[in-house]
Amino acid sequence: MAADIRLFHAVVLFVMICVAPAGVHAWESARELPAQPLGMAEAVNFALSHNRVLLAAEQEVKAVGQKVRQSRSDFYPKLDAAYSYTSLKDQPYMEVESFRVPTSYTTLNRWEVEVSQPLFTGFGLTARLNMSRMDQEIAQNRLQEVRLNVIQGVKRAFLRTLLAEKLLMVERDSVSSLEVHRRNAETYHQQGLVARNDVLKAEVALSQARQRERETARRLVLLKSELNRLLDIDLQFALKLKEEEIHIRPDPPLDELFLLAEDRRPEYLSVAASIRQAEEGVRAARSRYYPHLSAFALYYREGEDFLSERNEFTNNENAAVGVRVSLNVFEGGKTDAAIKEWQYRRKGLEEQQRDVRQRIRLEVEDAFEQLKVARVNIDTARTALKQAEENERMTTVQYKEQMVIFLEVLNAQVFVSQTRVDFFQALYGYQIARADLERAVGGPYEGGASR
Repeated sequence: MAADIRLFHAVVLFVMICVAPAGVHAWESARELPAQPLGMAEAVNFALSHNRVLLAAEQEVKAVGQKVRQSRSDFYPKLDAAYSYTSLKDQPYMEVESFRVPTSYTTLNRWEVEVSQPLFTGFGLTARLNMSRMDQEIAQNRLQEVRLNVIQGVKRAFLRTLLAEKLLMVERDSVSSLEVHRRNAETYHQQGLVARNDVLKAEVALSQARQRERETARRLVLLKSELNRLLDIDLQFALKLKEEEIHIRPDPPLDELFLLAEDRRPEYLSVAASIRQAEEGVRAARSRYYPHLSAFALYYREGEDFLSERNEFTNNENAAVGVRVSLNVFEGGKTDAAIKEWQYRRKGLEEQQRDVRQRIRLEVEDAFEQLKVARVNIDTARTALKQAEENERMTTVQYKEQMVIFLEVLNAQVFVSQTRVDFFQALYGYQIARADLERAVGGPYEGGASR
């Protein structure tokens, strides 16, 4: 019997070990993945639907929306119900001509229902409702800020990954070319045409190129993982990116970009909303100077038994309607301090608004200048690449004719590799700079026709 139980446990354990990885694999497969090959626009759209930071910001907007509901509910009637049980040590009484006349029971049960409706609160409820709406507006601006950051992050990661793929291709081409040069150097050395140190120089250059290739491949792996993180997919998932045509567009004048950024940047809009919120805070604090007026209706039952049906001393049920007026007469300067608190906050926010405006203008100007430099660098790098390739061709021919030393061949190869790197960095740097400028102005902008 014991042997059968051990055999059963072993079978169950084996089944669990076999099934668990399959279940995990099925769960991973069930996760939504982007279509491939993946373009930059598709990557941005996928990230906007799956990025965890953006989803968290959306939940924050919903949470703040419930605060608006809470503030709005203060305008509605309130219905309260209560029950109390009281047990007195001595029975209450009153003295009438030396006689003690009981006036109540030693045990009392009381049921009560009250409806109250605020009529006037010194505009305090309206101010607090407006403040909660400002909180909602600020949360929406923060959501937009996160959205812009996600878009910029995805674009930068996408373009940097494409750039790393191009740079890896350049390094591999460089390794292949240097391998050819090394073989040629060995052949020439065996023929007695060149010295042994030419072969050594070729081997050193090849070793350095292989190191650069491995380092570039390492950076490419990390960039792909970063892009996958922004898309909320497995970090090791192999994404195939789609190369798209690069358009060089003229940009609007810098002054127009300044105005566009001030109208659209969520950081600036959030500070403006905070200033309006501080104004409502002053209004809410001043409401304490006004009398507060409310209407109420009350129904209660009171008696000795649990249901309050028996009461020999007074009627066991009653109802009332009335108006309640309350006015604070003195509280040690608390209201005045609250008003000044919001006034100081408003002044501080106004100073902060000026600083945010300057920082936004600086970010726009910086991105605009980077874009200008990147645009010029493309033409410069393209021209330099053509010159470097022609120089390599001529140097190789001259080396075969023993007109230059082998070091010139290696230098020409290094120039070609470096100018290719410069060209791709300028090409993708322009797109990255454009993504940064879009973030600086708060979103896409019209940049004119492509050429």
